[in-house]
Amino acid sequence: MKVFLTGGTGFIGSHVAVELLRRNHQVRILARNPDKVPSLARMPGVEMVPGIMGDTDGLRRGLEGVDACVHVALNYSESRGSATVLDDTVQTVALAQAAVDAGVGRFVYTSSTSVHDELYDGFSRDPDERILVTPALAPRPATFYGATKAACEQYLRAFSFQTPMRVNIIRPGYTFGNPVLPDAPTQADQRFAALAEKVVAGSPIRLDCNDGTQFVWAGDLARLYAAVMESDFNRRVYYGLSTPFITWASLARRMITKTGSPSELIEEGVPAPGGLFWDVAPLRADFGLDFDPWPHLDAHLDYWIGKASRPD
Repeated sequence: MKVFLTGGTGFIGSHVAVELLRRNHQVRILARNPDKVPSLARMPGVEMVPGIMGDTDGLRRGLEGVDACVHVALNYSESRGSATVLDDTVQTVALAQAAVDAGVGRFVYTSSTSVHDELYDGFSRDPDERILVTPALAPRPATFYGATKAACEQYLRAFSFQTPMRVNIIRPGYTFGNPVLPDAPTQADQRFAALAEKVVAGSPIRLDCNDGTQFVWAGDLARLYAAVMESDFNRRVYYGLSTPFITWASLARRMITKTGSPSELIEEGVPAPGGLFWDVAPLRADFGLDFDPWPHLDAHLDYWIGKASRPD
């Protein structure tokens, strides 16, 4: 298939682009800076379209003659709710409409587990209670980021009813990974980097013993994007996450063991079996996917340990 990809020079998007190429698809990438990842731009099957999400002409050029649109790019402003609507919600709806107008048959949208971020913060529950969040659970956003993702999901669902375009949604959680290409980026979040710096320095590390998530490697997440795009499903929602729940304390302990660091790991709180868990059963049921992040987590820990050991 010929695929129009937004956010293809970013962290998740570059992994998606490489996976789609691996599956012999052609990838047309909308890029603010087409030279951001030169090695990606030179790969056979890649076409760079200079432009931004608000560029109507760029979208029209990018969507012409493609079979699918995979929307990874985020246009999010934290300043005001009204700005978030204009920067992200409106532009996503405009992209979907442009895709319909161009006769695109498939649309894959990058949402987030943050559509349920009320459950992260300020949600009172028994620490031993295990809550399984399923795709059928109605969004409960508590931030503008969660709200714009939830709003975009609802608009796209309407497109799937009002037009012939099939729409499916992926809600990634914490996505990690080394750069997919030497000049591509890694994740923007700095928690792995901060842990590695403390371990290499031998500094004490203080963490909540229950703080963790179902980490997903960006390469596995890209496999899910490709599988969803290649499917004939419509109106499906998937949590882009691995199966096991892994704590930050366990990652810190792994780093300490790897390096022989004298860092003291101070785990606060009382271990509890409860918490939020994301239902990844549909990945197995629909695509036979069941992600184990540990091999890639080990490589990622080595990556950040190496950077902390050889600071620029």
